[in-house]
Amino acid sequence: MRRRTLLGTAAAAVATAVSDAAGAQAAPVCKDTSPTRYLGMFREENPTAIAASVKNLYGVTPAGVMWFDSWASGLAFPVSEAKALWRRGIMPNYTWEPWNTALGPNDPGQIHLTDVIDGTWDSYIRARAKEFAAVRLPILVRWGHEFNGNWYPWGIANNNADPSLYVRAYRHVHDLVTAAGARNVQWVWAYNNGSSPDAPYNDPACAYPGDRYVDWVGIDGYNWGFGPSWDPAGDHWTSFDATFATAYAKARAVAPNRPVMLGEFASTEDGGDKAWWLEEMGATLRSGAYPDLKLLTYFDLTKEEAWSPNSSPAALAVFKTWVRQRYMKGRSHELARVAGDYARSRRSLG
Repeated sequence: MRRRTLLGTAAAAVATAVSDAAGAQAAPVCKDTSPTRYLGMFREENPTAIAASVKNLYGVTPAGVMWFDSWASGLAFPVSEAKALWRRGIMPNYTWEPWNTALGPNDPGQIHLTDVIDGTWDSYIRARAKEFAAVRLPILVRWGHEFNGNWYPWGIANNNADPSLYVRAYRHVHDLVTAAGARNVQWVWAYNNGSSPDAPYNDPACAYPGDRYVDWVGIDGYNWGFGPSWDPAGDHWTSFDATFATAYAKARAVAPNRPVMLGEFASTEDGGDKAWWLEEMGATLRSGAYPDLKLLTYFDLTKEEAWSPNSSPAALAVFKTWVRQRYMKGRSHELARVAGDYARSRRSLG
């Protein structure tokens, strides 16, 4: 949701190392060889409204719907809406942010990882956990995402450059939620596709809580294009592969027994051809590249950039074609089983 740093040329240099299929993105694909993928969507609306809007705008029902909430809001988890999503065949995907959005990342009154570890927020966590449990159906919870960036107060860079604090805080929240009976939660450990700053302590691998605490590995990344707000003169146009290849390889190295999702992704219109970007992405996924990438949650919002699929008629047409591809037909009840299937299959292989 804040400024991100893309990997740029470094990612492009290693993209072909991820898979031959990913590197062959420009070649025509005549056969659908992709594993099943699942469409997730975020829009700045309440969860059930997102589901209705996506159906009206793009003609599909997403497998998952994502929304955000911050701890300082004090809002209850919307149990009734989560159940309503499931009645429509949609898995709830909740981004749970431990901060006060009215304060800067380093404001003395801000929430930091030591506050989580010290138990300051335990009552709040337990209250939300009881609400998670009340859904009685699987939900995704993405806690403390993009921790390898410097734009959020829970970022490692804003917590003494100590990744162990993030691990301890993540485990603390997980354990409290589980102890309160919310065993329906599937936990998403999500990092940005590029670390800011790019320093050894900020390597996502240093902040992995362990397989016991993680059901999904999430990656956030954007094609920022030309002249984003954080670099008005810079050209940051990157293909889908250049945006995600290195981060995906990191996910496979750190947590090979867990499925991968794109927790947030989108392309701008500035500095290139967004319709082509989406077309190239579709061809790459259809080829079977990134085989463990299962859930892709599109950031459908005009915010820092015109991320929304309908930013141009050409982009909209390609997006509507992509979401109707056969390999994108996965549904919520199947999505809910992905993490468990991965864990069981990897155990049997081990």
